[in-house]
Amino acid sequence: MRILLITVDHLSHLNQFPMGVAYIAAVAKEAGHEVEIWNQELYHYRDEEIETFLNSREKFDVVGVGVYGYQMFKKSIEVCKYINEAKNRPEALVLGSNGPSACPEYFITGTGADYVVHGEGETSWMGLIDSIENKTSKKDLLGIAYMDGSKLVMNPASPLIRPVDDLPFPAWDLFPIDAYALAKHESASHTDRCFTALYSRGCPQNCNFCYRLYDSYRLRSFDGLFEELRILKRRYNITFIEFVDENVMINEKAAIRFGEAMLKENTKEKGLGITWACHGVTPSCTKEALTVMKAAGMKQVNLGIESLSQEVINNITKKQTPDDAIRAVENCAEIGVMAGLNIIWGNIGDTPETLKLGADFLVKYNNTTHMRSIHPVTPYPGTPLYHDAIKMGLLTGPEDFYIKHDNSDRMTCNFTNVSDDEFYRLLYEANSRIVESFHKKQAKSIMDGYHYAYYDYNRELGFTGPRIK
Repeated sequence: MRILLITVDHLSHLNQFPMGVAYIAAVAKEAGHEVEIWNQELYHYRDEEIETFLNSREKFDVVGVGVYGYQMFKKSIEVCKYINEAKNRPEALVLGSNGPSACPEYFITGTGADYVVHGEGETSWMGLIDSIENKTSKKDLLGIAYMDGSKLVMNPASPLIRPVDDLPFPAWDLFPIDAYALAKHESASHTDRCFTALYSRGCPQNCNFCYRLYDSYRLRSFDGLFEELRILKRRYNITFIEFVDENVMINEKAAIRFGEAMLKENTKEKGLGITWACHGVTPSCTKEALTVMKAAGMKQVNLGIESLSQEVINNITKKQTPDDAIRAVENCAEIGVMAGLNIIWGNIGDTPETLKLGADFLVKYNNTTHMRSIHPVTPYPGTPLYHDAIKMGLLTGPEDFYIKHDNSDRMTCNFTNVSDDEFYRLLYEANSRIVESFHKKQAKSIMDGYHYAYYDYNRELGFTGPRIK
């Protein structure tokens, strides 16, 4: 089978490696299929160029489009329109990832696709490819959705992949890795070549605003993970890894276990020698865990703080407290690990007072490397919050969501008791405080650098310019 996979442009100058597409490509290649990438996100091809591309090539059997960002829905409609208009249209147009998985009928209708692969993709994708190749019925094909006339057929999800090590490594050879290595993580050195990897799939948390493709939390073996990292280092000179798992530091015990394994691998003779960052929850950020992980090369942990109100945290159904957030950030500062501070507002139970708590927190703890502000919560289709919005009459369905959802700085629907105008006024004032405080800190850091250069310079320590700490 000749397969074309498309990365839809989300209009960024630098892009994170499209892990989902690369895994889908890898399992198809492993099964002996010919796979090619039309990399719109990297080369910023015009939408209509896909029609020209398809018509200029030997006909592909299948084209797959990953819509892994909700803001990419409108862009995917345009790309799929030109795929459907091509005289060399492949036999099957297949959509995947979190957008189509949550509301397949809406995506199929809007894009003219033939199938949606929902849930964890690799097994379902290969089942569909085999069925298309052998022209068998899709009736009982797990993990597939399609339209039968005007009726949606939504087959049950495929069993989750166990063990995750059964999967091949992502198909790096189909992508220009040098371009992705330029996307610099905020905690990386200016000389680092950065890339992404996965240690786990799923998350044991159940936040009301988070849509994930599966409910089970599964780990890779350290042997498999470290072999992948060794290849990335040897083949592409990758020196910094961002673990893009939803939650590496699910608790203190897991964090220490991961840190000890990374430390052992990083420090042994001919070890990895990489630095890295990951995502975690605030209760896991104990001094013991952070000390081990820093020694193992961790530069940053990105924290889902979400709110400084216990009532709102409870509504989110996140297992943490405001005190956990304060301890986590202060422990990170003491140990020397950068903390990514993520706060949202507008969830069920949020008030002007809870917004002030979040703003006060960021004013106090924002560092001068990366300013964090407060964004409105978004009830993405498939999330518990989305279903709450339907019950509350704030949304009527996926079409209403995609009409109202513009970007992460705009409110999609209002769960608070303040008016929409008041919502934006309060958020504007809160973020104004945060921005002003951040730039004051940054200005002081720069001037401290000048003071060092002019009055306290030590030639042995060296100096390259005013430093932003």
